[in-house]
Amino acid sequence: MRALTVVGFLFAVVALWAVTQSPSSSFDSQPHDASLGQGDKGGRSVDEKRALAIAFVQQQMHEFSIPGLTLSVVYKNETVIAQGFGTKQVGKTDTPVTASTLFQIGSYTKTFTALGIAKLVDDGRVQWNDPVKQHLPWFQLADKYAEKYTTLGDLLAMNSVLGAFEGDEIWPFGVYASEKAAIQHLANYTTTRPLRAGFAYSNLNFEVLGQVIEHMTNQTWFNFIKSTYLDPLGMHETFGAPGDATGDLSSGHVACNHHEIGPFDLTKPTLATISPTFPYLAAGSILSSANDLSKLSHFLLHKGHGILRSPSVVETMTTGHVVHSDLVVVPLTAADMSGFTFHADGNVLAAGYGFDFAGDVMYGYDFFAKNGDTAAFVQRNGFVPSEGLGVVLAMNVRNVAIPGSATSFILDRMRSYVMGVFLDISQSQLEATYHQAIAHANAFQPDDTITCDAHFFGGQPWEVPGVTIPAYTKVKLVGTYISTKQPGYYGKATVTMQGDALMLQYGVVKKPLIATKDDTTFIWAVEVGAATMEVTVAGLNTTTPSLTFFDGNPFTRTNVTV
Repeated sequence: MRALTVVGFLFAVVALWAVTQSPSSSFDSQPHDASLGQGDKGGRSVDEKRALAIAFVQQQMHEFSIPGLTLSVVYKNETVIAQGFGTKQVGKTDTPVTASTLFQIGSYTKTFTALGIAKLVDDGRVQWNDPVKQHLPWFQLADKYAEKYTTLGDLLAMNSVLGAFEGDEIWPFGVYASEKAAIQHLANYTTTRPLRAGFAYSNLNFEVLGQVIEHMTNQTWFNFIKSTYLDPLGMHETFGAPGDATGDLSSGHVACNHHEIGPFDLTKPTLATISPTFPYLAAGSILSSANDLSKLSHFLLHKGHGILRSPSVVETMTTGHVVHSDLVVVPLTAADMSGFTFHADGNVLAAGYGFDFAGDVMYGYDFFAKNGDTAAFVQRNGFVPSEGLGVVLAMNVRNVAIPGSATSFILDRMRSYVMGVFLDISQSQLEATYHQAIAHANAFQPDDTITCDAHFFGGQPWEVPGVTIPAYTKVKLVGTYISTKQPGYYGKATVTMQGDALMLQYGVVKKPLIATKDDTTFIWAVEVGAATMEVTVAGLNTTTPSLTFFDGNPFTRTNVTV
């Protein structure tokens, strides 16, 4: 998810894997030694690959102030690394990250959800190109053509009428009591894209798929995943929500210009909370460990053997279905920022089913991957089936960075470098690819233009001494406000008086409005995304003033309640 911004599955033939539980390593490490030798016949030995990858990861953690990280590498059908590094809580060296430590994996959850649909396909209960409505009769869209013809495959490949990140604003405020209620309200969401207009990253696509699974199986989407995949494959360190975690749970962090805030306890209401009303999101709530993600890699690389009857199911998932025209936040020509080797005249980069990328873009090898971010964690992975290679990294910090900057691609570069180590890419090419990624990003969007939020990262109070909201303004603003653009989806916000404080409530979140020196701008004292949320007021002296507090979506007062 964007901030939720979010894994897949498992391995059946247990005899083929061995999880290496190496000791935790401190992030306060020395730079990696680029002189590590190469093995016989010009290739590195497995021990050399392992040592070089670990040294590189440790050096990157030190350089970029990453509190904790997990690394899983499956290579040639063996788990060669399943390890934790650093600490679960910044500044506390007595909370080491291990191979069993749980990190949020963000939108890698979508791979799990896709595998839920894959099992229904494998069992002959659905087909990829079935209309969604065939298996979820209550599914409705404002666009009735799209409602009738949108297929499961359209949702899986991000090729529906739902635009990039549309509708995501509801999650952190708990506008709806359940995932189902949110999806039912899509009937009132006016879309602007035609069906199958191309790739557009929508979390709502996978929320719909979660409801398909629940309708078809008469159980929650996660319980179906658990009974179908996790339990049979021994993935006992994977959970659908933080409250279910029975093991070693990492805290999350947010960073800006090497300044970390946190730790944030995932079991308590903090700015790292995905939703205050329900903890499960089919688009991005799963937590897992390096141990379990190694099992997932085996499962994918073995094309579902042991659970899925046909290897074609995973093959279909990892095949490109919708060609990328951009990379969401940067143009396709900037693919090298992620460490991809993409050439517009010779490569195609496409989206699979539950995978962001599929194509020969990892040093020319066959490749697929699924990214995942939440408010306080980042996950990146990559797979090269022809080499039996799967690499998964996750870090317990999200950087507040301008999209397209070098900082925003830290884990992408690390993923590609580690994959290159195991693909026997020469040291000179590894270093050239890595530095090219940084140079291109710096030219595209310099890191030094970021301004860290003074409240969250500098401890500056929101209140300005001597500046208050006038009593007249408070009286004028009290009332109920309805979303102007999407009233049936975004619903209402209310402004009330609580003592002398002017309170704004949206969803279940109710916090005071704080005055600024601009009498048409207030600060809403919520902690979402480590960014101060401003509320702008228009038409204060009219009978229908409006408030705008996200994405240019004004809420207009409909009645006054004093």
